[in-house]
Amino acid sequence: MDQQPQLIWDKGSAYDLFVSLSILHEPEEFGLRPSWAAGVRSRLPIHLRDVLVQTQKFLNVPLRFIYELPEPKDAAVVIEVLESLPPEDRLPAIYFGSINSETRRAYRDLLLSLDGKQRLTAATEAQIKEGYRPQNRATRQVIRALFDAWVDRKQFGIDLLDALKAYVENFYQEEEIRIIPAQETALTKAQEMSETTDVLTLLEKLSAGVRMDWISEVSTLVLAPSFWGAPFMFFSRLNEQKAIVLFGARPDGMALVPGDLVPEDLLNALKALADPTRLRILRYLLEGPSTPSELSKILRLRPPTVTYHLHNLRLAGMVQVTVSPEAERQYALRMDGVNATVEHFRAFLSGD
Repeated sequence: MDQQPQLIWDKGSAYDLFVSLSILHEPEEFGLRPSWAAGVRSRLPIHLRDVLVQTQKFLNVPLRFIYELPEPKDAAVVIEVLESLPPEDRLPAIYFGSINSETRRAYRDLLLSLDGKQRLTAATEAQIKEGYRPQNRATRQVIRALFDAWVDRKQFGIDLLDALKAYVENFYQEEEIRIIPAQETALTKAQEMSETTDVLTLLEKLSAGVRMDWISEVSTLVLAPSFWGAPFMFFSRLNEQKAIVLFGARPDGMALVPGDLVPEDLLNALKALADPTRLRILRYLLEGPSTPSELSKILRLRPPTVTYHLHNLRLAGMVQVTVSPEAERQYALRMDGVNATVEHFRAFLSGD
């Protein structure tokens, strides 16, 4: 690592407000029971439910917007800030936050110019796709949802605020009370760990196996706990020299679904071990780190299939992944995760 970025600690349940929305709309991607996620979504009126479905296609977790919120950065503050803005300004605010680069400013101007347009032309679609980040997710469905929101951003601003209010009232308001203590505990532990651990290793421990080589490119790193995000990490560049990372804040053995007896981490780990292809991958990774391309040749499987299995092993905390700016992701066996699964299973059976 070329440099140790300065650490800034942040916290706020607004992060999990948006992370939970992202996970509830892609439950299988995050190892959450789809039927339960559908039950939470069904608490909202149908037209507001549809607004959130469309929003999640292109919005994801607006880290810059959340980071710039005033304290205490909770759901009430999100609603208050959005209510204070004219409806037509809500989408630009939540999508871009403050803008520190000419590139992002130009992209915002492009999206603002869509106001009132009736048709998505091939040329406009190409322009939207070119500026969308991450670009590998700029599918036609995503671009269409983004276009539809910006062509009438005033109405979208009204609908989005109503949908967020309904989501908070019908689910997140109660959930917020449950998760805040876990966030605070995780933040304290991470701060203590940072006193004796370098940043790269710290992130690897907080993420249960993600090694972020690109961190060496920034001078300042914001770290904030996320109960819903564990074991995944959400990250973004705030500007050229400053990045933000959400790290997992859900205690081992604690279920994401309130009141659930079997925690998701244990269930996902056992599911991962129940597949012969994933067991073979673990054996190959015992010999050393590999990329999905290398594993696909060894296993004689298509790369997307291998990536799918690696995702499940990552969800189970059994592989470590190295994320570099340009190189292909590299995976390695994470014996700590394998041993933790055994211990969690023993603790579950013993009722601890």
